[in-house]
Amino acid sequence: MSARTSPVHPQMSQFAVQDGELMIGGIALSRLAARVGQTPFYAYDRHLLTRRVSELRAALPPSLKLHYAMKANPMPALVCHMAGLVDGIDVASAGELKVALDAGADAQEISFAGPAKRRVELQQAVAAGILINIESFREVAELA
Repeated sequence: MSARTSPVHPQMSQFAVQDGELMIGGIALSRLAARVGQTPFYAYDRHLLTRRVSELRAALPPSLKLHYAMKANPMPALVCHMAGLVDGIDVASAGELKVALDAGADAQEISFAGPAKRRVELQQAVAAGILINIESFREVAELA
């Protein structure tokens, strides 16, 4: 039987390491795990998200609008943070639309895309006043 050793993490320059432990938002990973009460879990550093959006904006022409695609991660706390950083939110379902609106996203800067939009979702999108990307003749007929 071999002796158990601590895992070796690949080099990650975006996260601070203190006493051999990753720090997320200034909190040691083991402490976050204890707070959550289970592993695995997802942890996000708001400062790093803000910095990444800033870097992206600096690299792009100022006339471009930056949207967050919720299908990447629809976690409400994350969407709320991103809504304050980007110009709009892209959603693909009525559930995502609700999260985006609850996060404070400007309805006029929310777009709804996806080929499988149901009639009730289209009705909700119209009621919310968001942009709908029409992807089929069926959607044209339903929206008419």
